[in-house]
Formats: sequence, C-alpha cells, structure tokens
Amino acid sequence: MAYAAIGLALLGFAVGIMFRLQVLLIIIALLLLFSVTFAFGSGLSFSDALMTILAIQTVIQGSYFLGLMARAAVAAHGPRHIL
Repeated sequence: MAYAAIGLALLGFAVGIMFRLQVLLIIIALLLLFSVTFAFGSGLSFSDALMTILAIQTVIQGSYFLGLMARAAVAAHGPRHIL
C-alpha cells in the first residue's frame, strides 16, 4: 500500500508540473472509479472503503498542488520578458 501511495504522489507531482487543471480532473475521475471498484472488490466495509477513496484523492491532489508550486518556483526564476 505504501508503494501505491508513493506512485500516486509521483503521478500527481508530474501532472502538476506538466499539465493544467483539465488533466487533473480526468485523472481524479478515473482514480475515483478505480478506487471504488478496488475498495468494494476487496470486501472492505463502507467506512474502510470511504477512507481508502479519501486517502487516494488526498494524495493525488496534494502532490498535484506541490507540482504546481514547483512549476511556479521554476517559472519565477526564469528569463523575464520586458516587452
């Protein structure tokens, strides 16, 4: 489970660096479907399934935000165009 969280964090960070919000929304929707299928297919209780879904969404969105911050930091130190 830890490897899955690390993979999701890397995915979110990469999406934050490379893409805009539309790509994140597509990935979140796909992960929601996958996590619901995984949670109930594994026989988890409703509360465990809910916590699994929330954890997956939190990791991907938090790492996406960190990717956005990294992109903004790199862009702030890049060349500045005056005209």
